[in-house]
Amino acid sequence: MVFLAIFFLFGSSSGGDELLLKAGIQPIKAVKSAPDFRLDRLNSKKVELREFRGKVVLLNFWATWCGPCKEEMPSMEALYQLYKEKDFTLVAISVDYEGVRPVKEFIEKQRYTFPVLLDPNSETLDPFGVKGIPTTFVIDKKGRIVGRVVGPKDWKKPEVLSLLDKLLLEK
Repeated sequence: MVFLAIFFLFGSSSGGDELLLKAGIQPIKAVKSAPDFRLDRLNSKKVELREFRGKVVLLNFWATWCGPCKEEMPSMEALYQLYKEKDFTLVAISVDYEGVRPVKEFIEKQRYTFPVLLDPNSETLDPFGVKGIPTTFVIDKKGRIVGRVVGPKDWKKPEVLSLLDKLLLEK
């Protein structure tokens, strides 16, 4: 049943797992809805994950003190710039316990423009099963988690772009 759901999700004769794996993304065997949350954005406006329904979402967990997190951020910004005018968003959840100050300074210094949310108490880690950072989830337009990456990744690779293009074609 899960295979059929993934098959129809990606419309690939080889199945969605293969497409995810080619992109270096671990497929989620039991595709399920992403847990909702409500967090402050850097500008203090509250944001809920459900607000992004109808978009493909790359949900990244990170911190300013995390070297591998910072390593992947330039490629995340490039990906965001490439797809931001489509039904796509990249959301980075900072788990910095010191709150807004170090996060805002880092984001402004690096000139990143993707949405950044604040979770200084790390309340979103458990519902998503995050054990370490960076961890990134690929969420389809229906709000279902279809893949996960643990560790840093180059998000500009052609295989990632192909995967996102396929997901964006889905209703």
